[in-house]
Amino acid sequence: MKVIVDVIDHSDWIIRGWKIKFLLSDRLLHQVRLLSRADDWYEDPIVTDTWIAKMEICFNSIQQFYNTFGLLPHIGDRLFNEESGFVVQDRSIDGGHKQITFTLSI
Repeated sequence: MKVIVDVIDHSDWIIRGWKIKFLLSDRLLHQVRLLSRADDWYEDPIVTDTWIAKMEICFNSIQQFYNTFGLLPHIGDRLFNEESGFVVQDRSIDGGHKQITFTLSI
């Protein structure tokens, strides 16, 4: 079972051989917790499925950005549009495992 307090990833989220993963910031996790009705909000399947779907949209946004500009979003970039969406709060690169983890915030 996936929980959203861990790294969120999917086997299809790959750009040029690099795995793309997501983490939610503490501020974003607090908002998620407020929306859940379950005591173990981080394991609530409805919340988890909803946020994994949102991360799919974020990955598609990153992939389109890369396809257009040839680079990945940087810290401070907004992934949906200029009016709403998530901001890249941090970006970690693990060359040994060929993975890039984006920490998202609001």
